[in-house]
Amino acid sequence: MNFHEQLNEEQYAAVSAPDGPSLVIAAAGTGKTRTLVYRVAWLIEQGVDPNRILLLTFTNKAAREMLDRAHALTGGAVSGLLGGTFHHLANRLLRQHAREIGFGHDYTILDADDSRKLMKSCAGELELDDEHFPKPQVLLSLYGLASGSQKPLDDLAYDWFDDAPFDIGDVLKLRDHYVARKKALNVMDFDDLLLYALKLFQTSEYVRSLYQERFQYVLVDEYQDTNTIQAEWVHLLAGKHKNLMVVGDDFQSIYSWRGADYQNFLSFPRRCPDTKIYKLETNYRSTPEILDVANACIKGNPFQFQKTLHAVRGRIADPTLALLRDGDEQAHYVISKIEELRRKGTKLSDIAVLYRSHFHAMELQMALTHARFPFQITSGIRFFEQAHIKDTCTVLRLLENPQDELAFKRLLELFPKIGPKTADKIWKKFGSRFEARKPEAHTALLAALPAAAALVWREIQRVFLAYEKENLSEDPGEIIYRFNEAFYSEYLVETFDNARHRQEDLDSLIDFTSRFETCAAFLSEMALLTNLDAEAETSPAAQEGIRLSTIHQAKGLEWKTVFVLWLNEGLFPSFKSVEQVGGESEERRLFYVAVTRAEDRLFLCSPKMRWKHDGGAIPCSPSIFIREIPEHLLKRESGFSYG
Repeated sequence: MNFHEQLNEEQYAAVSAPDGPSLVIAAAGTGKTRTLVYRVAWLIEQGVDPNRILLLTFTNKAAREMLDRAHALTGGAVSGLLGGTFHHLANRLLRQHAREIGFGHDYTILDADDSRKLMKSCAGELELDDEHFPKPQVLLSLYGLASGSQKPLDDLAYDWFDDAPFDIGDVLKLRDHYVARKKALNVMDFDDLLLYALKLFQTSEYVRSLYQERFQYVLVDEYQDTNTIQAEWVHLLAGKHKNLMVVGDDFQSIYSWRGADYQNFLSFPRRCPDTKIYKLETNYRSTPEILDVANACIKGNPFQFQKTLHAVRGRIADPTLALLRDGDEQAHYVISKIEELRRKGTKLSDIAVLYRSHFHAMELQMALTHARFPFQITSGIRFFEQAHIKDTCTVLRLLENPQDELAFKRLLELFPKIGPKTADKIWKKFGSRFEARKPEAHTALLAALPAAAALVWREIQRVFLAYEKENLSEDPGEIIYRFNEAFYSEYLVETFDNARHRQEDLDSLIDFTSRFETCAAFLSEMALLTNLDAEAETSPAAQEGIRLSTIHQAKGLEWKTVFVLWLNEGLFPSFKSVEQVGGESEERRLFYVAVTRAEDRLFLCSPKMRWKHDGGAIPCSPSIFIREIPEHLLKRESGFSYG
């Protein structure tokens, strides 16, 4: 195989690296996967037994793609090569050696539902299942973060729950009980696989030596996304031969919130003093104009491996900065540009709209739905169909329609000690009608509720009763705000592992209601959108529609044209993220990822104001990320108007 002909000089240098530790800094669009695949082929051509090569990835899809490409490239000579995710390898090893750490070889791996059920059982055994204690999913996420990062659980718990009304000591006690119960039952959850695989290597010299000898070459993809356990385990695996090649890009490290530590990437040369560093900077994806913006935006970050993307493509058009009035104008600007691009031959499926947070796409989703414009959401369900949005709207629905059985039951099931059967029984007791505006209805309901639920209802009934007393029928945002203050904000923390992001959604929903004159008008619009969305989902055109996605979900993908929404201080970068240590740097990396998803055209949108639910306006200043880009690199548009 002629490697020189099939690789550029940067790629060839990494592929043909001599033995020893190697750090391959693969900037966006520079052929990272190609380099890893050819590295495997190179090793095999040098006579290395495929059985002695280990390739670690973060997703099964990435592993399959690399192994398939390596198989095609080598004519099937990769038979015996072990490739897969960290968890896949951990499970293979533990199946052979689980007894070394006190488990049987026939241990069961709990799925998410089984883990939640066992956690709930453990909480009941310790009598910690009261109405204010965090739900199992929240605790599992917290314990998983502590496990992967190897940080003290108490420190994380105090930060996670802040001023929550329960004893943090009970969170620690429950974790210990959950660990003991899993061991007694001979089961492991997903996080345990990595934890016990590392423990196996740390405590068993026999096992450690066995696999250190076997794996002569260890290759790791997306190393910037490793957590503490993964990094420690990788270095132990490569501890004998030292032939560890890690590939990634510190500019694209955007997952600290789930335990990834990009310091693993930055500190690699210090940890392995003989490390050879290879940089891939030749970009095959984007135009020179887009790469100029990418290079400029990332310069503001300290503590990184400096690199500059170079384009092989020709010039097309300068990226556009659109300075718009508000979210509505932004939505119609995006639609107008998409229509213009479509007239010029761009397929809708080659266009993506990216955003920092789900609520940034509210106005655009509404505008696209009304225009019957086909679109798909890569980042999950549509904004108005998310659980926390529907939960808070149940109060409005009941106030407007006493016969709304679904709203009544959904609301009741949020409260402690009430499940579907109890909610149905209470609904029938009220004759399938609940007059939420009348005090006597609340008195009767309090008598029918379990004691724990009645305590909560006493807190929220004043929200219902203020509807007519304070004429709040014209202010849906105020109703949602009061319900959130009285109950739902605490429920978020106890129920969801991403409570802070969901609270941002609710804050924005409250402001979003300012465009509606009454609660009835707001609910009608939501119902219309939901029905049109359902229709759009089944439409064949939706499969070819534009893509809407959070930037986190868009990493690794690319489109001909990319729009980035709400590039404003406090939104992108997010205030909450900037408050964290290193938060602004990660937000800047997130912006860099957004920019480098674009191949031909890039549109950066920055509205000048957001509307509050009381009708007032919040001025919005352009994001620091925009201000850091030299003016000559961006074409400016403003004063856009629509019908």
